[in-house]
Amino acid sequence: MKVRDLLRHLKEADPDAVVLYLAPYVDASEADEIVQGTVSNELWTCERHLSADGRVDKIYYPAVRGTSLGRNEATDERWPERVVILSSIQGAFDG
Repeated sequence: MKVRDLLRHLKEADPDAVVLYLAPYVDASEADEIVQGTVSNELWTCERHLSADGRVDKIYYPAVRGTSLGRNEATDERWPERVVILSSIQGAFDG
């Protein structure tokens, strides 16, 4: 999701509503409140991994870390991205 998409989705939201994050495969009662939002000043890398069964996974990490483990040069792609990080833990990312 891009910031523009998020802003479009939030256009009609009550500004006093609490923002929650619901992780995959958890019950709705396990949603966590987003308590911090950070606009990263550094570029991150996005890697798109294509598995043999056709599944596509995206992995994001700070660009200064190099490439991820298990990267397949023949099938995977990578590119720089600007990111906004939302966290349910205060101080999880202050970059």
